[in-house]
Formats: sequence, structure tokens, C-alpha cells
Amino acid sequence: MFKYSVYRIGLFLVAMLVLVLVGLEPLWAAVIAALFSMVTSFFLLAGPREEAARTIEAKVERSRARRAEKLADQRTDEEAEDDDLR
Repeated sequence: MFKYSVYRIGLFLVAMLVLVLVGLEPLWAAVIAALFSMVTSFFLLAGPREEAARTIEAKVERSRARRAEKLADQRTDEEAEDDDLR
């Protein structure tokens, strides 16, 4: 996730620097650089974005597993017996 964010910020800063050096007002340079970096990062940074998504998904799955295990440990014997009778 961190690597993807750094790439996105870097892409924005490079685009902004080029636009400012060309002579655009800083505000317009920032707006155009933001739009350019959004569109460009969709195509150029697909790999790092997918890697970040897989990392987040793995963290969520581990969290769900820990939560399910914690809930299972909290069940009482009576609840387990009730479930067996159903």
C-alpha cells in the first residue's frame, strides 16, 4: 500500500513540476496534474494497485479469522449443546 501511494504522489509531483516549468499558474498546474496523475496511475500503476489490494484483502481475512476464533472461544458449553440438538 505504501509503495503505491508513493508512486501516485511521485507521479503527481512530476506532472506538477513539468506544468509549472512550462509556465502554468500553480493552481491550474495542480488541478491538471491531479487529473493527469489519476488517469495515468490507473494504467501505469495497475501492478502496485493490485498488490496493495491483495495485501489489504489478506489483512481483512486474518482479522475475520481471529474474530471468528475469539467468538468461538466465548461460546459456552450450553450453547454448543443447544447447537448439537438442532
